[in-house]
Amino acid sequence: MALVGLMAWRGMDAMIRGREIIDRRANQDANYTQLVQQFERDCQSVLGRDEISSLASAVSSSASASAVSAIAAGSKNIWFLRRYRADNLDAWLIAGYGMGPAGLQRWTSRPLLQRNEAAVLWLSISRDPDLSSGDLLVSLDVPMVVRQTFALQTLATSGAGGGGISASGTGSLPPATGTPTPAPNTPVAPMPPVTVNNLLPTQQGIVMQWWLKDIALPITRSCLLGGAL
Repeated sequence: MALVGLMAWRGMDAMIRGREIIDRRANQDANYTQLVQQFERDCQSVLGRDEISSLASAVSSSASASAVSAIAAGSKNIWFLRRYRADNLDAWLIAGYGMGPAGLQRWTSRPLLQRNEAAVLWLSISRDPDLSSGDLLVSLDVPMVVRQTFALQTLATSGAGGGGISASGTGSLPPATGTPTPAPNTPVAPMPPVTVNNLLPTQQGIVMQWWLKDIALPITRSCLLGGAL
């Protein structure tokens, strides 16, 4: 009876451990799926040129109005100014992606029903895209993502045409506590260049990459701003 009980216990223990692994993988897959779906909705709902002009009219100074754009890209974070439907009313929403203390986070504003309210908050974020704001809430946490890279592509960078990058950035988790600091002469990989962060959605696309812990290849998604995947 003791031997039978021991064998049954070991079999049950293996089944429980296997179920825990399956549940953990399923939860991770659900987070990745939600992340990709949120990104696709944000990208496809980016304001168009006419909508941006309408929003800019809510800003009093002409200098500030000219700074209103669809995308704000810093060296680490990227933000979308997008359409939103709240209580059967057209509204605006600000959504952003960046690395938090424990992994990738998606931040969102509350639905902004007033044009001037949306313009003021968006201009505040556009001035420093890498600065967190108390007006935003974390809507999604993906702890397994340890690094994010993005690149905004333009169809033409000059009169001669050709492809190019308007803005790019990289965000990674900070070193864990107790991680030794590199020696002074240790070479450090340069950050990708960051140019203008006031970008309109016309003929532009974005490529996002999220790097998972202990996995060599990233999750890569791309789409046309304000258009189809």
